[in-house]
Amino acid sequence: MGNNLKQIVSDILYVSKITKTKNKKAVIAFSVFLTQLIAFSDIGIILFFTSIFSEISVLPEQLKFLEFLFDVKILLPVIILFRYYLQYLQSVTLKKLELAIQLNLKNYVLFQIFENRNFSTADTYYYVNTLVPHISFFYTSIANFLNFFLQSIAFTIYLFATEPRTISAFFVGILFLIYPIYFTIKKSKDYENLIYKAGLEASGDVQRVLNNVFLIKLLKKEKDETSRYLKITSRLFDDSMTKHKLLVLNSYLAPFTTVFLISIIALFFNNIFNITLAFMGVTLRMFQSLASMSSATTQIINSHVHLDAFYNLEKYKISTLRENYVISNEPSNKIIFEMKDVNFKYLNSDIEIFEGLNLNIAKGSHTIITGTNGTGKSTLLGLLAGVYYPNTGKVFARTEKLGFVGPNPLIFTASLRDNLMYGNKINKNDKEIIEIINEFKLFEDNVKVDLDARVDNKSLSSGQMQKIAFMRVLLSDADTVFLDESTSNLDEETKSLVFDKLLDTDLTIINSTHDIDSFKNYTDHYKIELSMGKRLLKKIV
Repeated sequence: MGNNLKQIVSDILYVSKITKTKNKKAVIAFSVFLTQLIAFSDIGIILFFTSIFSEISVLPEQLKFLEFLFDVKILLPVIILFRYYLQYLQSVTLKKLELAIQLNLKNYVLFQIFENRNFSTADTYYYVNTLVPHISFFYTSIANFLNFFLQSIAFTIYLFATEPRTISAFFVGILFLIYPIYFTIKKSKDYENLIYKAGLEASGDVQRVLNNVFLIKLLKKEKDETSRYLKITSRLFDDSMTKHKLLVLNSYLAPFTTVFLISIIALFFNNIFNITLAFMGVTLRMFQSLASMSSATTQIINSHVHLDAFYNLEKYKISTLRENYVISNEPSNKIIFEMKDVNFKYLNSDIEIFEGLNLNIAKGSHTIITGTNGTGKSTLLGLLAGVYYPNTGKVFARTEKLGFVGPNPLIFTASLRDNLMYGNKINKNDKEIIEIINEFKLFEDNVKVDLDARVDNKSLSSGQMQKIAFMRVLLSDADTVFLDESTSNLDEETKSLVFDKLLDTDLTIINSTHDIDSFKNYTDHYKIELSMGKRLLKKIV
């Protein structure tokens, strides 16, 4: 128990540190204050109704001097309005805190993804869109726990002050709920862990489908892919439903026990215990608060599943994988990229993509990298470019002026000029830009080029997008270009133009391709081969 409490405190401090949300303590303190006012308002409303429907005194002896308030009937609707305004204000306050934490967490996660690099696309989506909301719930769950805990104390103090013997009997009965509540909380955490894993798997499956949607449709494998995804989501559905049932059971145990005990006492033991309308109302509210406190506890404990995944971000930050990618300015060194004993695997994966990888790339060379699908050609480019960092070993890069052309070029909804000059640190006048557009025949003949025209990936063909990617490189000051299946959408005429353009430059070209015959005058050819489950880099030329 002590270790669990210590871990919760540690988690609070951890989330507090990474969120950098201002005034969290003040917001939570204000929320707790509002909750206590709600509790006192509820007691007042219950006592008012009791005084209306019965003739007995509703206040303990110490508070008899306040009985005149119950004669001021207009106070009841005023208290009710005040009570629900407080609940509205508290709800808005906590929601604002939750959204502020969520916003800061998303920025934090995105920064870590860019900073630490070794995230798959599926992990990136899942961290930002699923994990972040769960972590933000953690902090508001802490606030809710405090709120309902203190609210329960307020109701309990009133009940012990007015009906100590009766409420003592209820607390004896509630002792029998300790194990069932503990059991449901523990099991719900187990299912939360299963839900997390299934959600991560589903996210990866969606990424795989989206990356290969053309092939899937071409081969008419839609039913197989749908069936595969349905199995994953069905498991996710079943686990989510089981967890929900456990949460509902957990939240109903205390109120059910209360109503059940009240019915038994009222029917068979009313001559021993004093059950009044006021006692019933306050007792029900007290156990409702206890149930809410139990639900908040469950959410806090379930959040550990997501916090464990978040701790990996911190672990990767501490491990400083960035130091394994070294950028140095050595103009006299003829080797522009050097890999020494590089090992690499993605975050959250046990599969080593590369082990003990060594490679040198000379300045001004044209290096071809081939290999079957899944051998890691794109990953190798990413390691050379600093998109990924080695887990161990070193990559030495003697340039930062990089360009990239891939099979799915970056095109965003903006002007044609903005797309062509994206990431460009040198100024180009409109004349230079239009000349290269016409040279690449981006549009049909006689079409007047409007650099301010808005374009996106729907208004351009795949070939046009790839042309823009090549023009983007040629308009920049890049001295190294990474090509990844870069000509897959180009016609033969444009391919020849691209090759001639590249040969006329001093660019270092690192080229991952299946179509080696299309490229002229390459200086080196490496092939990635799988052997005994390991990837080997074999020099062909």
